Amino acid sequence: MRETIDLLIKNGQIIDPAKGDIQKGTVAVRNGKIIPYIQEIEYDVKDEINAEGYYVSPGWIDSHVHIFKDGTEPGFAADLNLIPMGITSAIDGGSSGVGNWPIFKSHVVDANYLNIFYSVNVSPSGQITESYPENVDPRCYDAEQLKEIMEKDPDHARGLKLRYGAEVVAPFGNDVLDKTIELAETLGCSITLHVTNPPCPMEEIVAKMRPGDIICHAYQGKKSTIVDEQGNVKQAVWDARKRGVSFDSADARINHCYEVIYPAIKQGFKPDIISTDITKNGLFSNMCWGLPVVLSKWLNLGLSLSEVIADCTYHPAKIHQLPWGIGTLDQGANANITIFSVEDRPFHLKNRMGESFDGKNLIIPQVTIINGIVRFKSLYFPF
Repeated sequence: MRETIDLLIKNGQIIDPAKGDIQKGTVAVRNGKIIPYIQEIEYDVKDEINAEGYYVSPGWIDSHVHIFKDGTEPGFAADLNLIPMGITSAIDGGSSGVGNWPIFKSHVVDANYLNIFYSVNVSPSGQITESYPENVDPRCYDAEQLKEIMEKDPDHARGLKLRYGAEVVAPFGNDVLDKTIELAETLGCSITLHVTNPPCPMEEIVAKMRPGDIICHAYQGKKSTIVDEQGNVKQAVWDARKRGVSFDSADARINHCYEVIYPAIKQGFKPDIISTDITKNGLFSNMCWGLPVVLSKWLNLGLSLSEVIADCTYHPAKIHQLPWGIGTLDQGANANITIFSVEDRPFHLKNRMGESFDGKNLIIPQVTIINGIVRFKSLYFPF
């Protein structure tokens, strides 16, 4: 009896981000999952994609987005905007707290084609506006409700989110981070820590972070940063990485600084994760645009293509402990796949710090496959 393949992707340059390999090959999908393809077997193929001249990778993950549309001011429509960007999975960075989580879960997580995960904001109201900071008073933390969320939705809940900037925590004293760590210990989860304009030296912050925690906006340039006055990456930052703390670029419009990025990369301090921290106001602007442009920026900054793709597939999936084989093309994994090209096409970026960046090579998504179904195909991609 002939076996059936629902979707066969052939002749592509397949990237294995776990190994750093790029080899020409074939990817087969049946019932929404990756299956082995054996040339000696005759198959009935329902649909076929000829990826000659293109790269094939695990589906891209944007590990820091704000997609609570209609529930928050910065939120935007996830499927509409992210799927054409080659993104198959996204992690919302604390848009909701315990007070508005039910509507976020029903109207965003459960209502999109994308695989959507999230960190729960320690603030009960989440991050609802860019006009003023959320309330992160530890006296308002609701451990019981947070525990209930994580027990109800263990597949999607990824831990806690705290914005640890001076403008956010100033009204609540010096122990906000310590209280958040205590809360995370009680819940048995990780913390995604926003650190821009920090209220204390970066060395003190990273020294408190635990294995599995994530520092986002790692290359921010406001007040204390990951580099010292001589441009050297601080020893406490190296120590934190060695201890198991991960560093996410989460570039956004203002949360990256080339005066930090250039010396850090030169010293080998590359991001563990590349993400966007994109909001409605950053979409399609040349301050951020979206994940393909941010990935392209890091490629032009000197990371290899394998490194860039690992930082939006295998690494974030492993760090955030995502389920279902996300971040891989392993046999049995859910078939989340991105097909893309790398083209000689100049692009120009600027940020809200007044810095500019010019790149020459642009990563362009061509096909987005989510759980075995083609959800986007570029008109430039051959039919």
